[in-house]
Amino acid sequence: MEEIGAQPGKEKQILAAARRIFAASGYYQARVEDIAREAGIGKGTVYEYFTSKEELYLEMLLEIADSYVSGLAEVLGQPGDLREKLLGIGRHLRDFLLEHGQLARMFLQDPGPVNRKLQKHLFRIRRDTVQQVKELLAAGVAAGQIRLVDTDMAARFFLAGLAGVLLPGLIEELAPPEALELTVDIFLQGVTNN
Repeated sequence: MEEIGAQPGKEKQILAAARRIFAASGYYQARVEDIAREAGIGKGTVYEYFTSKEELYLEMLLEIADSYVSGLAEVLGQPGDLREKLLGIGRHLRDFLLEHGQLARMFLQDPGPVNRKLQKHLFRIRRDTVQQVKELLAAGVAAGQIRLVDTDMAARFFLAGLAGVLLPGLIEELAPPEALELTVDIFLQGVTNN
């Protein structure tokens, strides 16, 4: 049930402002006043939706993580062969890092408060992502596109390879799109019937 005086979309507006302020200032330097100003509302309105800066921060991180998952589901639901889908996963991660890179850098360097709920959520996302790639690879095995491999290990290896290519870009320049193609092709060379 919506609180009295709450307006549809206001929570999203606050979360969007929080992303910008936390990305620019980090958790500890960001102030609720700054988030409210960025959202074009009063500080008290922020507290109608979130009980504290910590709750706002954690909800913002959960929302970003969920946006990654929903985007990944869209990528995997698109038509295409195994290579196209693996490239789609890589492009999705790259696009996600382009959009949220500053927050990811901030989170890696100074994560702020991380509670059990967020940890469990991130672990579940990682597990589900591995499972989705595992199922994609298993379909490739069943279709004769790749040889019989331990699909769980191959999925983890593929995702680690993408991370190894893209995550250093959070500190330096993000890897170019061609690096994704090379990563996918090297992976597929390892699992394709020779």
